[in-house]
Amino acid sequence: MPAAKPNEADSPSVLKQALMEDLKQLFIKGDLPEAKPRDNIVMTRLWDTDLRIVDALIALEIFKSRSEAVAFLTHEGIQAKSELVNTILPAIERIEEIKRQTREQAVTALHKSKHKD
Repeated sequence: MPAAKPNEADSPSVLKQALMEDLKQLFIKGDLPEAKPRDNIVMTRLWDTDLRIVDALIALEIFKSRSEAVAFLTHEGIQAKSELVNTILPAIERIEEIKRQTREQAVTALHKSKHKD
């Protein structure tokens, strides 16, 4: 009985390409946000399992760096929770306005007490 020929579809490069395409379909909805400049630096700690996924996406050349992968996944997470984000953003804006008003009142009060003495 002759040895079975390896199936070209099972070769590592073909499997890698197929996996990359599958992952791209899972992670990419349109163009990657990488096209937009990312000027904000954020330091974060990841769980080991999450870092393995990030590193796997880099190894598959879906992303060029951990920074790019984490930025994309963060963006996607925010988009996935857009209903929650849209609910809390107005509340955050109201809180910021109250803080601004309170800060102005405190500065005014401190300024008045300073001139009283």
